[in-house]
Amino acid sequence: MKNHEQRIKTLFGLELIKDQWKTLLLALLASFLILILDFLLTTGMPKIITGLNLVLVDGNINQAPLETIVLAVLIVFRPILGWLINLFQINLILKILRNLEDQICANANQKFLDDPLYQSEYYANMVISHGRYYVDAYLIPLIRALTDIGSIAVISIGLSVQFPVPLALFIGTITITLALYQGLIGTILSQSGKLLLNSYEKIITLSRDGFVERLTDQNYDIKSTLDDKKRASLALGSISQGLKYVIEFCFMFSFGVASIYVAMMSPESFVVFLSTFAYAGVRMLPSFTTVLAFTQGKTSAEHPIKELTTLLKKK
Repeated sequence: MKNHEQRIKTLFGLELIKDQWKTLLLALLASFLILILDFLLTTGMPKIITGLNLVLVDGNINQAPLETIVLAVLIVFRPILGWLINLFQINLILKILRNLEDQICANANQKFLDDPLYQSEYYANMVISHGRYYVDAYLIPLIRALTDIGSIAVISIGLSVQFPVPLALFIGTITITLALYQGLIGTILSQSGKLLLNSYEKIITLSRDGFVERLTDQNYDIKSTLDDKKRASLALGSISQGLKYVIEFCFMFSFGVASIYVAMMSPESFVVFLSTFAYAGVRMLPSFTTVLAFTQGKTSAEHPIKELTTLLKKK
């Protein structure tokens, strides 16, 4: 017997909202605005540098090219535009969640009418925790990850024009190191996510009798349940909080590999390489963080996704 559960496919969770694909598509289309902006800013970096050099040489800011000014303003306001687009997307995602909760309640009501062994705690946990967990750990991170994968792609296209080999070394190295890391923690995330949600359900059940120390008929123990909740939260929280440090290490290691190559093979372009990758790094570092955060969230959300799928597929 295998000692771990079978992993779900990346897009498996979308089965739950296949009847809301138009809303999801609208949220995804909003991401294209960010991708277009990132492409313009990345390919426009040489123009910005050229324009700034003209200003520094002439000493007259009024002589700055209009294109340089526009691109510089877009760089400054890029975070605000991104935040507004994300706000629009989250509003759409919460609309999807609201409809999903209606479906859960309808199925629970039918179960209540048909099954004398109806378990209210189980379905309460479905509405309270599973739907929210599905959105927070899977759906929202999925949209952000797809957006940032696109950002990485368009930035890479811009960089590949000048530095194709260093870019390939950078992307290849960081992909391999992050894949190895995710492989090491995958089982921990999956088991901890399942343990946490099961703890919520047990707490709801134990609340019926004033949190007695133990329900002998169901073998529930409040102390061990709270200990399980603490242990699962610690595992998920520590991995989540440590994510940025893992990304920073992998990013700097991969950047070092690419930098060594440029320094050895083309030292005359080393300064240009550093300045070009400086902006790309500012954009790509959080993008890699978002993508890996999604893979971790998807792994920890496997249990609620499976249970919701089983519930909503029942006739």
